Amino acid sequence: MNRTLANLFLGLVVSASLGAAITFTAPAADSKPKVTITDRIEILSKKIEKGQKANELTLKEADKLRSDITKINEKIEKAKSKNAGKLSYEDETKIEKDLNKVSVKLTAKELDKRTTSPN
Repeated sequence: MNRTLANLFLGLVVSASLGAAITFTAPAADSKPKVTITDRIEILSKKIEKGQKANELTLKEADKLRSDITKINEKIEKAKSKNAGKLSYEDETKIEKDLNKVSVKLTAKELDKRTTSPN
């Protein structure tokens, strides 16, 4: 009986050790670098330029999207001036939503041009 208890105890210790080892050696979920608001604005601006060059956007459409980005930049500067040069989490959330809207508009316009233009 003592041997059975010893084996049971040993099994529990080994199981606990393996569980802890697996927990501590798992890769971090946030291994991707975070894309900042500035990065997103830069990416969107490049996509607008690329879309215009590829005739997926008209000049008017591209200018409207650039205007939207300019308004977002103005919002950022205004928010930063109110908060000692930093964006609050609330402001970040609003700006991210605005960037999402621009991104959706851009993608929709590009895809619309691709589906309506004959090959």
